[in-house]
Amino acid sequence: MKPDVSHLPYPQIGDRVKVIQKKDYASGKLTAGVVKEILTSKQNHPRGTKVRLENGVVGRIQEFVDTPQDEEQKGNCANYFADPEALV
Repeated sequence: MKPDVSHLPYPQIGDRVKVIQKKDYASGKLTAGVVKEILTSKQNHPRGTKVRLENGVVGRIQEFVDTPQDEEQKGNCANYFADPEALV
């Protein structure tokens, strides 16, 4: 059974993702990488947004390794551990 990827957020350059290359549709093998270029113009695509990774691989996103929400939370954590001297 193929995963439902229509609910995934639209990617941004620099996102870490797992894609499926056309040659791997039958096996379902995923390739991890960082988005270099977004090739699909639609916000949602039933088979996943097509991207080019930094290593040159072209495929459709099947999952995000780090979601935008994860990155935002990481940023919030960095602000949480502020210098105590600066708080006085």
